[in-house]
Amino acid sequence: MDSVEELGNDRDDGKWCFCAGIIKDLKRRGPHYLSDFTEGLNSSAGVQKIISATVFLFFSLIMPCIAFGVLFSSLTKGIIDVRKVVLSQALAGLVFSIFGGQHLLVIRTTIPLTIFTKVIYTISSETEMDFHTFYAMSGLWTSVFLAISALTGISSLIRYCSRSTEEIFALFVSIAFAVDALKFLAYEFDSYFCFDSESCNVPKPLLSTILLLGTVLIGCEIYNFRFSPYLTAGKRHLVADYALPVAVLLMAVMGSWVFRKIEMGTFHDDNPKNFAFEKWGEISTGMVLGSMGLGLLQGLLIFMDQNIAASVVNNPSNRLKKGPAYHWDILVVAFINTIMSLFGLPLVHGALPHSPLHVRALADVDERSEQGHVREVIVNVRETRLSSLVCHILIWICALFLIPKPLNFIPIPVLYGLFVFLAIVALDDLELWERMLLIFTEQNSYPPTHYIRKVPQKKVHYFTLIQFVQLAVLCAVSFSGYPYLKMLFPAFLALMIPIRLKLVPKLIQEQYLKALDGHF
Repeated sequence: MDSVEELGNDRDDGKWCFCAGIIKDLKRRGPHYLSDFTEGLNSSAGVQKIISATVFLFFSLIMPCIAFGVLFSSLTKGIIDVRKVVLSQALAGLVFSIFGGQHLLVIRTTIPLTIFTKVIYTISSETEMDFHTFYAMSGLWTSVFLAISALTGISSLIRYCSRSTEEIFALFVSIAFAVDALKFLAYEFDSYFCFDSESCNVPKPLLSTILLLGTVLIGCEIYNFRFSPYLTAGKRHLVADYALPVAVLLMAVMGSWVFRKIEMGTFHDDNPKNFAFEKWGEISTGMVLGSMGLGLLQGLLIFMDQNIAASVVNNPSNRLKKGPAYHWDILVVAFINTIMSLFGLPLVHGALPHSPLHVRALADVDERSEQGHVREVIVNVRETRLSSLVCHILIWICALFLIPKPLNFIPIPVLYGLFVFLAIVALDDLELWERMLLIFTEQNSYPPTHYIRKVPQKKVHYFTLIQFVQLAVLCAVSFSGYPYLKMLFPAFLALMIPIRLKLVPKLIQEQYLKALDGHF
């Protein structure tokens, strides 16, 4: 059964019922809670999978935390720094791994949330409002809106979010990761690749490029080892599971030791406080109204991102057995973000591409071959809380004892290389990306996928073009140079749902849409 169908409509005998969605989630997930900690421990293969998934999750989260910390620090003049971002990830991840319903979701801070933080800082600076107070109030309003959506069952609307919308957003996230890496390299060359001033440092951008691309290439080569003819299938997948940490460690050693004479730049830790409540300043009517507006938009962003990530994780193709918990998870995220707001830490939500990659890291995968085309199919997933729990315990240790050293020995280009690696790996199961490539592929070489058999080629490309236009709009809004326009990103994302439901069926017949936009 499609997990979205399990949402129900939060009605009992035709009447709306307060908290019905949360109650259903708890009844669905509650009986499995103890097994969430023991599943996978009854075999050596299961233990190995849990260990490799934990290592993968740790590296895929701690590295972006450092990169986002540097970004937050530059946007807020050091008020929110690397240590606070790492603390936010550790605390939020620990709470969600214990109390979350669909614990395979990975929650973290994201680029759109940094945009809201920048706007909050800009407004507070221009109006001389206290940043901590304005930031906390915006976050609290966000949590209020999220809690209301959970208690009233608004998350049931996610049933109208089709695979088309999920894949548009997933591809957007991959593009955003790649764009960030390109912006970093552009900045490096623009700032240091010159010969006529003391600030010039030609080797720095060149080495940055080598480290970034080296992280990507080594990671992809090891990840693709699972398709090689060497060793057994189980050992090939074991090697592939450690692609990310091996690539990061190799390039980190190269950048910080082999080329140690070249100054690559790193983050600084000027705020030794680990965890402290931020005192509030004066509260004005304008601050209350402004924070309410920002909280509403930020709440819409988190609501959409969280539920889309959950829908991707709960996709029937992942073979999960314990069911979703959309309403309860939103309520838990609201509680977490209340804590984040009060302590001046970055807000979080379920995010792509980490969430589906976490599922895949815990999965047993079978290779299916048809007409010369090989595809991977998930046959079983160990639905354990241990990988996320242990990962975030390690991140908490990093926040307490490993900042700034030795984490600041990791060159910044390696962090952006990790972004690109995650972006590429996330493309594996995206039909939208596959169909975009078909536009440039000879028809005789098309893979024998279900929609190729059922839908005329012209309709396939037409549907892909419609998705591409929506993707282009999201990119134009998100990558524009206007922060206030970027704040409308969640509204544009939400608009994708009615476009799919009302407009697209007028352009493409329903029988074809079922094949192109269904879960198989």
